Amino acid sequence: MIKASKLKGYAILGKSRFSGLPDVPTTAEAGYKKLDLGFWHILFAPAGTPGPIVDRLNAALRHALADATVRKTFDEGGMELFPPDQQTPEAASSLLKREIKLWGDVIRANNIAAQ
Repeated sequence: MIKASKLKGYAILGKSRFSGLPDVPTTAEAGYKKLDLGFWHILFAPAGTPGPIVDRLNAALRHALADATVRKTFDEGGMELFPPDQQTPEAASSLLKREIKLWGDVIRANNIAAQ
């Protein structure tokens, strides 16, 4: 829609511009330096899933993310994959903990409550 001039793109969330829309600035470039909301995916398994099963799921996920067709789909959608060293269960757990803290702090600071 932006490329067809049916919508105007004001900013892209994330640390870098999307190659598919190179003229659309990042939120930081647009003056919103604290608005850096990266896009991420996590594959969850039930609590208590045995380590070897988690490792097999992670290996299958990494294999899929290495596929050229999958990478192309991510690239065309403006989604950057995490580097391979960050595609681990430990890295996912760490990311999730940071996000829970970040958004928990935002919710508390703004007195946001469920209705």
